[in-house]
Amino acid sequence: MMTCTASWRTPQPACSPEYGTVVELCALTSARCAWLLLILLVLLCPPDVRAESAPPTLGQAVQAAFERYPEAGLAQVINQQGAAIRQQASALLAGDPALVLRHESDAVTDDNGFRQWEGGLEMPLWLPGQRQRRSRVADATQDEGAATLRLQRWEVAGELRELLWSLHIAAAELELATRALQATGALERDVERRVAAGELARMDLILAQKETLAREIERAAAASQHSALLMQYRAVTGLSAVPAELSETAAAADDIVAEHPALVAARFAAERNRAERDQVRGEKRASPVLTLGGKSERPESGLSYDNAVILEVNVPLGTAGQAAPRTAAAERSLAEASAALARARRDLEQDLNLARTARQQAQQALQLAQRQQQLAAEGLRLAQRAFELGEHSLFMVLEARRQALASERMLRVSELELGRAVARYNQALGVIPE
Repeated sequence: MMTCTASWRTPQPACSPEYGTVVELCALTSARCAWLLLILLVLLCPPDVRAESAPPTLGQAVQAAFERYPEAGLAQVINQQGAAIRQQASALLAGDPALVLRHESDAVTDDNGFRQWEGGLEMPLWLPGQRQRRSRVADATQDEGAATLRLQRWEVAGELRELLWSLHIAAAELELATRALQATGALERDVERRVAAGELARMDLILAQKETLAREIERAAAASQHSALLMQYRAVTGLSAVPAELSETAAAADDIVAEHPALVAARFAAERNRAERDQVRGEKRASPVLTLGGKSERPESGLSYDNAVILEVNVPLGTAGQAAPRTAAAERSLAEASAALARARRDLEQDLNLARTARQQAQQALQLAQRQQQLAAEGLRLAQRAFELGEHSLFMVLEARRQALASERMLRVSELELGRAVARYNQALGVIPE
């Protein structure tokens, strides 16, 4: 701990030069100590603590949620699959080579000493265009992996948008319930004072106490809902702080664009299936096999071995009947992928139409809520004034307060619902927060 003290034994008059010098020295030394303490606190404070104080942005929260996404590794696996296909296409042989060994002998029959040894290496060869077709499959697979990664980020963004807006609405509900409880408690204390003074009946105090209890129940329910959503957010993102700003600007696009993550992923999936179909069509027969080897043969005992070199080419003919099931399966996969692409476009257009309509309705609801809140606030003001003058009963004041609280809640929720409608509109257009 750093300390700084300044003292003097004999007090001096305020007009004394010595007194002014001592005071200035003490002030200067105290300022230096304060600066030193501030610098030490900043340096000793852990970096993660300083960073934790700043709430994350929406894009940072999406990234944190994506890192904990259960299917986040799928895109990497698809990329690895494409890399494996490319590695296979760049290999020297079309398949695994095989070592062949063969031996013939008449030892079991007449045993004249006949012996034959034969050995070779079988090497599958590439068919014309086979490498190029497999390279196209590898390219399409890796494109599908990249599209899958962006699709997953878009899906995570949609889930997190919904969760955060629900959390913000719950926080607003909790704030409004707290304010309502405080206002009702103040009214109860005022009624209690007036009952003690003989201005109001005991029944009015009971009525005010019941109203306070109702507000306490509402606040407890709002606090429970907010706590549950907050724990869900922390489980999804691993963050403790919530983005302070969620409002988004509506995207300028009016229709689904070709770069929409869902469309891109479905399109590349169809392209990969088309490349696999073309591969099956071009490989209706097995690869030819080249065998290189040698043979050593002895006709009978006492004779020397004759040696020879073996060169053999095995070319499968291939028949339509044998290739038909694989071709049909590839055509079916391509048809299903094409249908999935068309279905994705149709669903996205429907979602966009719903989001556009919901946004318009949210704007209208906000305008109505603003008008309703103004009328309810004016009604509460008049009811409270009449109650103070003895012209209205407490029941009328409580009823006016309920209407004012309901209108205020509707206004606040309508503002947040408009923000959520804009977020849903951007989500339907494929916008990912960065």
